[in-house]
Amino acid sequence: MAAAAARARDGLGPADRGRYDALCALAAQGGPAVAGVPVRALAAGAPLRAIEALAARWPSLSPRDRAQVGAPLGGGRPGPLHLAGAPVRQTDATTCGSAVLGALAAAGNPLLALWLVTGDLAGGHRPPELRHAPPAALASGDAAARFATLQRALQGASTRRALGPVGWPRALGTPPWGAARVARWPGVRFRAHLLDDTDGPHLDAALDRADAALAAGVPVPLFTGGDLGTGLTTAVPRHVVLLVPGVRPTDDGTHPGYAVLEPGQGRVHRVGRDRLAAPGGPHPALGGWSHVCWVLLPA
Repeated sequence: MAAAAARARDGLGPADRGRYDALCALAAQGGPAVAGVPVRALAAGAPLRAIEALAARWPSLSPRDRAQVGAPLGGGRPGPLHLAGAPVRQTDATTCGSAVLGALAAAGNPLLALWLVTGDLAGGHRPPELRHAPPAALASGDAAARFATLQRALQGASTRRALGPVGWPRALGTPPWGAARVARWPGVRFRAHLLDDTDGPHLDAALDRADAALAAGVPVPLFTGGDLGTGLTTAVPRHVVLLVPGVRPTDDGTHPGYAVLEPGQGRVHRVGRDRLAAPGGPHPALGGWSHVCWVLLPA
């Protein structure tokens, strides 16, 4: 994130670099969480006028709204996750992937988070995730409606041309490769990787890469499903969850497990790495499914 912001800063003219540096100095007075807000906004591609508008809006935000704009994923704490009182939850049975992509994007872009929490488009800037959203929907009056608008926009983007020139049937949710194409986090691109949890070394290598991403602060989307024992239709990706940064290493050096946002209930769960490596039946962190089957890893 810092590297992406530094590259964006290098592309500014001298006067604009001075304006941006002044915003960072002002934000630093609010502590580490606030100090990262202009950095994340610039890294996410926001124009300077929008970052200045966010800084002007900041003093009027409630403490709750500031916390949610600064950390939409709640720091990985277990329990229900809300934005402005609305659950961070999928709107229907087909939008788990869109809900995860929306939570991922909001965590990386405070201007998108600001719109979700308050309805404000700072400086008139429309975040790229909302490019295809109808203008009337951008003025939705409540956070739940705004999150639904974001999900619909991301579902359209991730299913469009998912099979070459042909769109992916929305009834089947979000295909992993379509999700990878539209997943947004400043400074990285995502690639979809098929997982085989019967191959221990293969799965360990994938989870090691997920651990490295989480340690760098990058959330990781994970597709879950069943197996042939419950029928062919369950042995394919059926649900999407989000591995969330925030779980700290244990003192004894053992793996601390993962914080997982499950969008069906809008809750953050904890699950051990050993549980992902050795499926033992349905698990709430996996949306009631038993296996991990695809992962989106940053490249």
